[in-house]
Amino acid sequence: MSLNQPGVAVPESSEYVLPVPPPKVGEVVVVASQRDVGSNLRRGSDVARVLGDRFLALAESQQMFAEELRQRLHKLDQAIAEDSRAQLKGSVREVLAVLDWCDTVQQDAVREGRLAASGAEPVDVADVVTMVARQRQTQEQPVFVQGSAPAWWGSAPNLAEAIRHGLDLLAERAQGIGARHVEIAATEGGVQIWLRGVGEPADQVDGQSIERFRRAVQEIGAIVRPDAMGPGGLGMVILLPTAS
Repeated sequence: MSLNQPGVAVPESSEYVLPVPPPKVGEVVVVASQRDVGSNLRRGSDVARVLGDRFLALAESQQMFAEELRQRLHKLDQAIAEDSRAQLKGSVREVLAVLDWCDTVQQDAVREGRLAASGAEPVDVADVVTMVARQRQTQEQPVFVQGSAPAWWGSAPNLAEAIRHGLDLLAERAQGIGARHVEIAATEGGVQIWLRGVGEPADQVDGQSIERFRRAVQEIGAIVRPDAMGPGGLGMVILLPTAS
């Protein structure tokens, strides 16, 4: 693409005057509509509720294990004067096993707490994909969603943006014809989202569509690969890695 601009003809009259630039104004502040503000507030409440449920479950598990540990230590204290050495060793091993359970819950709590502190949230991938699919489907190109996966820690809005651009790119590659399918599945390394369509892929697609999709995928730290049909096919697979 050439950056050279075509020449602009200037009147020969010496009285030609350039337009006066508009007066400078102060900073423009864009205020979200009341509907947007309400939606954001509701979303914040929903995220807080999800995080609260997860941390409450971890805390209740830790409380249960602490009570179990307390009971076993009490029994061990009573058995010291009567039980054999072998029996005491068995009781100590049981106490250590409960302590291992406590350590596991504690590690999960610390990990998820750090993720939440970094701005991540436990996202139901199937819910997000279904919501975007309803927005992007048409009579000519319905979108079918199937499958599920454990919660993925990340940004729900950014994930929705990646799926939105992915479905748009898939529609463009399918030349606006035929149904689109999205399959969600858990993998060893995270969550897999397979986008596929029917028909023959277009020879060319808009480069801006590809770039928008690529940026959205990078934003959530995901990887995109072609499906079993190869780079020339319609389908593509988005891999959401497990958050660390």
